[in-house]
Amino acid sequence: MTEAPTLRDARVLVVGGSSGIGRAIAVHATRAGAQVCVAARRTAELAALCNASPRSRAITADVTVPADCARLVAESVAAMGGIDLMVYAAGTGTLARLEDADPDAWQRDYAVNVIGPTLVCGAALAALAPDGLVSFISSEAVTETRWGLSSYAASKAALDATIRSWRVEHPERRFQRIVMGATVGTDFGLGFDMGLITAGLDRWSAAGVSMTMMDADDVGQQLTEVYAVLLAHPEIDVPDLCLDPRGVPWPP
Repeated sequence: MTEAPTLRDARVLVVGGSSGIGRAIAVHATRAGAQVCVAARRTAELAALCNASPRSRAITADVTVPADCARLVAESVAAMGGIDLMVYAAGTGTLARLEDADPDAWQRDYAVNVIGPTLVCGAALAALAPDGLVSFISSEAVTETRWGLSSYAASKAALDATIRSWRVEHPERRFQRIVMGATVGTDFGLGFDMGLITAGLDRWSAAGVSMTMMDADDVGQQLTEVYAVLLAHPEIDVPDLCLDPRGVPWPP
């Protein structure tokens, strides 16, 4: 029986890997035998991750700083000799009414969710293996409008537009969009106003938004397995992949 593909010896860069889905991808990729560079802002969380995963390397960087976007790629290439898989999992969001829009919050969402991935991808392209893969974590919020998440949804829609542009400008490359469903075990929502969270949940429920969730570790394991298959079969492109939690079955 043929063994399933793994990420053994693959050179993997995870951007936004100190927590949540990015961290889970880094952990499972390391367990699968990959060399992994993990970039994020929080040094302590990165150190804890890399202490638990000896084949991983921590790179402290802030994707809202253009120089850091180039540096994290340069350090990754220096450590691994190149990149087979780059996963951009960094993300942030703001919960607020549109009439209360804060320019600083909107700029932060766009800096992390749109400009950051564009700059990191641009820096990584020359070091990406010919059959390599760039994978961006987008969101179901782009098409499933949720009350209070306007800046987050708009920034992820802009990310989707940049992914399409990468494909047009570099048709020889593989740029993957992961449409991520609701997931627990992430830092998304930390710092949200509790009153707005209550109002948001009520609005989402009234609009028929499912309250089922995936677990970040399960998502990380699933994506690691998908990445292994794609790297093993470079003739196949999976430009869009949607991950959603299974719904609650209808009552008998």
